[in-house]
Amino acid sequence: MNAHTPHHHYCGTHDLHRTVRRVAAVCIGWYAVILVSQQAHPGPDVRTAALGVHLLSLAVGFGAVLAVDGMGLAVLAGRARLATLLAFSARAEWLIWSGFLGLAVSGTALRPDFGDRWTAVNLTAALVAALNGVFAHRLRTTLPATTAASTWRDLPASYLWRASAAAVVSQVAWWTSILIGTLTS
Repeated sequence: MNAHTPHHHYCGTHDLHRTVRRVAAVCIGWYAVILVSQQAHPGPDVRTAALGVHLLSLAVGFGAVLAVDGMGLAVLAGRARLATLLAFSARAEWLIWSGFLGLAVSGTALRPDFGDRWTAVNLTAALVAALNGVFAHRLRTTLPATTAASTWRDLPASYLWRASAAAVVSQVAWWTSILIGTLTS
């Protein structure tokens, strides 16, 4: 940044680069989980322990997602402030990512059937959920601080549409993965 570069331009570029790095990390991590899953041959005891970790991680990660989305509905209903939602989602983010990471790592020991098309759909849903999480983080962190003190009605329509899309994509991706995992295990 030099004397002629506006601060918002620098911050926007920096945020964009950080987002690109996060997207790359998600994609590389997703691919690594697939590779490890194909090579892993855990015994029944390891698989049982991994299933326990998987279910606990689901409760933590998806539970936090549901809590954030529930707070979003409270904001829309006028029962909570937008600033409260933003602060709550920032605090819940580590629970979401911890749960997601636990699901990914434990999933490598669950011996997924890569010949089954439902496994491919499940892995795609997981990737969509993770990439959407990166998008939702960027959406939350790029909202101007002055907007955080206002109500949802004061938000630009484009922001409301993106936030709504992020919430819907999140729910569809998580529920798709949960249903496939439940029905195919």
